[in-house]
Amino acid sequence: MFYSQSDEWSRTLLLYDSALKEINTRIEIMNNDFKLAHQYNPIEHVTSRIKSTQSIAKKIRKLNLELTVENIVRYVNDVAGIRIICSFTSDIYRLAELLKRQSDIRVLRVKDYIQNPKPNGYMSYHMIVAVPVFLSDRMVETKVEIQIRTIAMDFWASLEHKIYYKFEGKAPDHIRRELKECAELVTFLDRKMLSINEEIKEYAMAQELREYQEMSEEAANSETEVVTVESVKLAKRIPAELPTVEILYEELEGMQDEKQHGDKKTGNSADSYTDKVPFLSEMFPGGKKKKKKEAGAT
Repeated sequence: MFYSQSDEWSRTLLLYDSALKEINTRIEIMNNDFKLAHQYNPIEHVTSRIKSTQSIAKKIRKLNLELTVENIVRYVNDVAGIRIICSFTSDIYRLAELLKRQSDIRVLRVKDYIQNPKPNGYMSYHMIVAVPVFLSDRMVETKVEIQIRTIAMDFWASLEHKIYYKFEGKAPDHIRRELKECAELVTFLDRKMLSINEEIKEYAMAQELREYQEMSEEAANSETEVVTVESVKLAKRIPAELPTVEILYEELEGMQDEKQHGDKKTGNSADSYTDKVPFLSEMFPGGKKKKKKEAGAT
């Protein structure tokens, strides 16, 4: 890179750094929202970095391009990179979809190495997005590469990178075969852990459903009792503490006596009061017989 472009490169680095901060903030918000809404944390941890100038220059030379700021911005998509580590493969696609839905983030390219692993066994989900960076005088869309993978995928990728670095990219064939076998084991492990997690969620949902049904049944029984008592209170205006059977029938007889005196004016039957409170005989079967026996005894 020419010295005359150093100021331009400094401004460009500011854009990349700002874009990373923007994406990091959004991911943090998404993670916190998940915790509140679902009581679940899909993100294990997040790392981010700006590609070193040596790595950028190496990539530009590999593309047979002149080392200029313009070429770096146009052709190097991973100058700013962020890596999201999740627990399960289902979390990867859920987070990717949430990022795609953000209206001011433009998805430029997607590479799904989970559905289509690389020949060496590498698996991850890659997105190249354009993030708006607002400066004092303008807005600049800046590219960021987002990698989303599980803990197991990240473990494999990190070790694979270290091994290949030691062999300068020319690892022996038997090492490559063993790494490929390890990648297959990682795939099996991710699928197995996801299956266990889904089974746990189904069990938890079934348990919650059983508890809800039990609470509903208890509430229904409680409501029936309250309605029954309230209906009795309303029909006879009985106080909260119900009187004895004898007191109830004495009260009824008193009402009938009062009614007989009133019949001279109204002509109503004295039995009409008994008709109006039929619940007494249903609630206290044998009450009249008991009163009659007591009367006969006297």
